[in-house]
Amino acid sequence: MATILGRGTVLFVDADNSRASGMRAAVSSIGYNCTIENSARSALRRVKSRSVNVIVASSELTDLYMDTFLESLSRANVNSSVVIYGKNITACEAITWMRAGVVDILLDPSDSAALKNALQSAFTRSSTIRGKKTGQTKDGSDTSEHSSQMLYRSRTMSDLMKKASRVAPIKVTVLLSGESGTGKDVLAREIHIMSRRRGNYIAINCAAIPESLLESELFGNERGAFTGADARREGKFEAADGGTLLLDEIGDMPLSIQAKLLRVLEEEKITRLGGNMEVPVDVRLIAATNRDLAKMVERGTFREDLYYRIKVIELDIPPLRSRKSDIPLLAMSLLRQAAEKFGLSMPEVEPEVIERLKTYRWPGNVRQLKNMMESLLVTTEDSITLDYLPTEFERVQEETCSTLELCLPLALSVVEARVIKKTLDLTGGNRTKTASLLGIGRRTLQRKLESSSS
Repeated sequence: MATILGRGTVLFVDADNSRASGMRAAVSSIGYNCTIENSARSALRRVKSRSVNVIVASSELTDLYMDTFLESLSRANVNSSVVIYGKNITACEAITWMRAGVVDILLDPSDSAALKNALQSAFTRSSTIRGKKTGQTKDGSDTSEHSSQMLYRSRTMSDLMKKASRVAPIKVTVLLSGESGTGKDVLAREIHIMSRRRGNYIAINCAAIPESLLESELFGNERGAFTGADARREGKFEAADGGTLLLDEIGDMPLSIQAKLLRVLEEEKITRLGGNMEVPVDVRLIAATNRDLAKMVERGTFREDLYYRIKVIELDIPPLRSRKSDIPLLAMSLLRQAAEKFGLSMPEVEPEVIERLKTYRWPGNVRQLKNMMESLLVTTEDSITLDYLPTEFERVQEETCSTLELCLPLALSVVEARVIKKTLDLTGGNRTKTASLLGIGRRTLQRKLESSSS
């Protein structure tokens, strides 16, 4: 799939021209063609007459209710993706708008990093919608396998994606670590897209292929190399030439093949099984694992030289339970994708359901959330309520407790900053809930956050 970042038209819709101009300045420098309209009605006239990829609209538009604006876009058969921003958006409004197809909700329009990330997701969705009419994107790539990107609004994921975007254009080996189900394959795809490499993105699960076949899968084989090899066959390295190869679950790779992989990475040449000729390959390697490779090196089950060769850059994807502020966005997006996949209409989702999802620990991470949203879609008629959630969610407590260790003496401002940070962690970054738990106003919280960061 062709990379979307930095290309296309963005329409900002805001009665506050200075705010819209600030947002335009933040993203126009990276290649987007940006325009501004001051009302919902003028925005509708523009998108009907000119092609617009993404609409970024304020929730405070006064000439049309947001629900009406979104419905008008749908009736006009406009393929533009929509991002909405506003500091006073309620959970109920966010759920309703995302159910209507909104890609992302931004609470702080001045956060340029969050805005750029939202645009990346929005452009991808806009491209996917258009691609479905032809089955392909402009470069002929199939869009069906990449309609979902990394969706997030938490600071930890934002920092991770900033690092990934810096690394992507540079041909260095990347090691993706994290629990099973956190989205390592999705992040690998993101890196490939941002790298602008023209070759294929290919993934192989090292744990799913027997040792006797893995070498042939990776490096290919000549005719007669083994029983049943009646023709020459290219391996994944050759298939990914000029592109990216993901070796998932690399910790399960046998030691004998680890040695051959190391040689390929060092020399950028492969030798097919049963052959003698070296074949040059230009492959960007990404490795992924949910195992502790450093401990495996200590036990002698993973080569130390290969470990340091693949760990040029390490990106550790945090588990879903540690980024609770991502859960509402993920849940609604996955539900919408499931509805498109199965050809079903989007059900209503009660806000209490989203709050309950945020308190669960998600041992299966995003994969578990995806499967559950598909199950809820299939088993629910009109509205997803708490009654439809699996039984394990009944035992989830609404509030969690945590200790805050302090080594005194400390300045009062330092203690205050740590208390605020810990409370933000407990609420998944929800500033309104954090302010409520601390017994202060949201503006007071914002002021304290700004003073502590300055």
